[in-house]
Formats: sequence, structure tokens, C-alpha cells
Amino acid sequence: MAIVGFNFDKMLVEKTNQIEGSVKVTNNVQITDVKEHKLPGSDIKQGIIKFNFEFITEYTNVGKIELLGHLLYTESPEKLKQILDTWKKKKDMDKVLMAYLINAVLVKGNIKALQLSQDANLPPHIRLPTVTPKVNAKNYIG
Repeated sequence: MAIVGFNFDKMLVEKTNQIEGSVKVTNNVQITDVKEHKLPGSDIKQGIIKFNFEFITEYTNVGKIELLGHLLYTESPEKLKQILDTWKKKKDMDKVLMAYLINAVLVKGNIKALQLSQDANLPPHIRLPTVTPKVNAKNYIG
């Protein structure tokens, strides 16, 4: 299993309203298409599959971040054929491979979405670590 390429093809950040009160954030990551791929200008005989993905973060009534892109993946010719056949028949794939691909998208997608949310003045879509001061026990009266 090897991811040999990762690209964002579309990045959209949109703030539609001002933030008032609490904001509900939903995230969705999915593989949308699987196709055989040939690297342009390359004579590499190794088979490559292109997995298209979407990473969408929606802020209820406030905005949205949409990242579309693709992963390039290489494996033995037999495995590649099996992946393509399964996708064509069922629009599904092996759960281990799916987890591997989704985790790769989550790592890069979360970092990019965090940057874009900061640029658009949207709240972070993931919980960030915070520091809470320790209460001094001898001054505590509660």
C-alpha cells in the first residue's frame, strides 16, 4: 500500500453570516470516485489508481469549507484490478484500504480546513488543546 500523490483540486471557504451564539459544526469525508490513472509524461509501468475525495465542514447557518481533491495510489496489478472491479460493481472497497485513504485525507484536510477557517474568521472545526490555570488550594473558598 502506498499513496504516491495527494492534491487538492478545489478549496472553498465561505462565511455566509455573522457568528451568534453556539455554532454546530458537521464534518464529512468520503471517496467519491475511483479510476485507473496514468501519470502524464511518464513511462512508469506501475499501475496507479486515482481516488477522488471530498472533505466538507459545514457550520450551521454560518458558513462552509469544501475541499475536493484526489489521492494517487499504487499496489500490485492484481490488487489494483480487484479494487477497480469492486468499486465498479458495488461503489465500495476493502475496509482496511478505505480507512488508510480516509485517514490520509483527514490529516491533510483537517490542517487545510483549520487554516481556511482562520482566514475566514470561522471557529475551528476541531477541538484544539487549551490551558486552564490551576486553582491554588489554599486560596480556594468554595
